[in-house]
Amino acid sequence: MTPADLEQVFGDPTAPDALLTHHAILAADRRRELVPDAESALTHWGFGAEFVPASLGGRWVSSEDLVRRILPVFRRDPALGLGQGVTSLMAAVNVWVAGDERVRHDVAAALIGGERIATGFHELAHGNDLLGNECAATLGPDGWTITGRKEVINNIDRAESALLFVHTGGEPSARAFSLLHWRKDRTGSGAADTGYRFETAGMRGCQIGAVTFDRLVVGADRFVGEPGAAVSTALRAFQVTRAVLPALTNGALDSATRLALDYARRRDLYGSTVWQLPHARHLLVRAWGALLVSDALARAGVRLLHRHPDETFLATAAAKYLAPALMNAGMADLSTLFGSSFYAVEDEYGIFEKWLRDLIVVPIGHAGSVACLLSLVPGLPTWARRVARGGSYDGAVFDGRGELGELDFGALGLGVGRQDSLVIALQDKAITEAVRSEQPALVPILELWQGELTAVLSGVRELAPNELGSDVSPRAMELARRAAGLMAAGAVLGTWFEGRDDPASPFAATGDALAVALLRVTELLSHVPVAGLGDGGPERPATWPQEVCDRAARAVERTVDAGLCLGTEQGPISWKRPSAFTTEREQRD
Repeated sequence: MTPADLEQVFGDPTAPDALLTHHAILAADRRRELVPDAESALTHWGFGAEFVPASLGGRWVSSEDLVRRILPVFRRDPALGLGQGVTSLMAAVNVWVAGDERVRHDVAAALIGGERIATGFHELAHGNDLLGNECAATLGPDGWTITGRKEVINNIDRAESALLFVHTGGEPSARAFSLLHWRKDRTGSGAADTGYRFETAGMRGCQIGAVTFDRLVVGADRFVGEPGAAVSTALRAFQVTRAVLPALTNGALDSATRLALDYARRRDLYGSTVWQLPHARHLLVRAWGALLVSDALARAGVRLLHRHPDETFLATAAAKYLAPALMNAGMADLSTLFGSSFYAVEDEYGIFEKWLRDLIVVPIGHAGSVACLLSLVPGLPTWARRVARGGSYDGAVFDGRGELGELDFGALGLGVGRQDSLVIALQDKAITEAVRSEQPALVPILELWQGELTAVLSGVRELAPNELGSDVSPRAMELARRAAGLMAAGAVLGTWFEGRDDPASPFAATGDALAVALLRVTELLSHVPVAGLGDGGPERPATWPQEVCDRAARAVERTVDAGLCLGTEQGPISWKRPSAFTTEREQRD
């Protein structure tokens, strides 16, 4: 299967005879369900096989190709992507990381056969604090007896099985929890009530519920990994999903940006079109900049899984922290561009309001933004020493044209890594010289980020050990946030450097892309050391000049995919409007 297959299966979402139309998505959203025909089509297409490694009979080789193949789902309906399959990915990755051959083949066969697997990790009282979880399992002569409650679980009512994070003995600690694979058709005595459902503002179609266990007995052999190893397994598995999920949800921002351009070009206002308003053009460029940064960071995170898995614990935490913030900032800009039309959920642009609600959920669910930031803090001293030592620049981290082999789940660790391949782009002499010769106007902002790198390394060296533990200090959290910003800036520079001669890359299509992206990430992450924008430092334009906006619009028109696909060799997507986007009024003008 190729990425274009799902484009062809779903068809043009603006055409009334397509399988998955915007109208059908909105109607299902009002009913708090997913489009049934689309779910059936994905099952027939073999959606579950995408999450199974090729060595176990599935399609998953390159994680980048996995994202590209299922991105058409997220470009139309993120809730469908999450509800139909991606939560199964969240569960399955734990099995690929730590499961024995029996459970791996069991789970692989279930996914390939069209089954769903729910992920029962969270409890509302404890949020992302897994060590506070109270749902417990005790081992007896008949197997494991589970008592307690798991909440905010997608598909818990309709999935054939669930991966449960449960307390299995001793005082709460990293060794007191285990993973159990609960198959609903293989239980003994006791009961499990899955009838409760949470109603959410975003991802309305997802069946998010809870399960209450009343001494439910499951087999003694239902372990995934070693007893007491649930925390370390989950932390290793999170690295994959923290990379893949932002890459997928970028697809909604890509679609929203193109929809907003269509709206601006066609909407009559005050005797002209919205596109003729400088502020409207500026908002679209800002959203495009957020997409460029988020896409660069997502691509680098996904490729690091294969190229440098020892680095991904920190890099993917930074991606999962920043990418949702960038996406939601871009969507906020576009909502302002739509103006009062943003609230008109019935017309051809009504799908935008749903996409905005769906994306707001992304930093809340899965691994929350604060939890991701906290993951960076303990490793900051080691990270700073290794960044200061330097390393070897690897352009393949940023170049989507390079092939990737099957992901080695066993190589995913919990350390800092030998180097930081994202930040190295800020230190690389060849990249610095390329900016100086090809983009001289951007030298001040490059120097700004290089100065920020020096400042962050200095700040980390001043941290006391007690600031890095469970009682993390505000200063340590701020330095973690700034370290994530450095990774994002490095990802932008590396993506520009590797893609500036690639006709499919937006960084080659317009020379403005690097400026727009760097200013966007700098503005989003501004703090005292980089507050020089407009104060002797690089200028933050009140509005982008019209020629820049027009070039950005052309780049948005030619976007073939987002989230790892801003620069692939795929052809134009089947439902994109003609590139002119002109109205009769514009033709007269």
